[in-house]
Amino acid sequence: MVARKSSRKSKARKAAKKTSKSKARKKSPESNKAMRLTFSYEGKNVKLLSQQRIEMIVPSSDVLKGYGQKGFWAELKSERDKTLYRTVLHNPTKNDAEVFPETPGGEISRQPAPKRKGVFVVVVPDTAKGEEVILRRSAPETKGPTMGIRALASAPAEEILRFKLKK
Repeated sequence: MVARKSSRKSKARKAAKKTSKSKARKKSPESNKAMRLTFSYEGKNVKLLSQQRIEMIVPSSDVLKGYGQKGFWAELKSERDKTLYRTVLHNPTKNDAEVFPETPGGEISRQPAPKRKGVFVVVVPDTAKGEEVILRRSAPETKGPTMGIRALASAPAEEILRFKLKK
């Protein structure tokens, strides 16, 4: 008899968990609405190529206050410039390359490659309050062995692009 009671309790707990999870998802009708933003970059220049509404659960926001000021991230802003969402990214506009030695056993190094180009995607929530998106990036080192390499930036991040979302 003891086994049956614990089995019933286990089933009841599982049912309660499923109910609470589905209620949590239903609370926010915008929770599966997202905006896919596709960007291109060439050297240090970044531009928006496209903006597309999609159905997708967007990852949780990174901290909005009290974070380090170095790196690369995108912010979703309200009409009053309040940060609603922030996503930190590995710098998609890398301006350096891994260089292998000509002789075996030599050191692999990173060297500036300022004319790189490519495409990257950022996904932000598609909310009624979201008005614009800002991209921020740290400047590359200006001296020392990592000079010109943005991946190892020491300077605070600067705004590199700001645009209004299409409604």
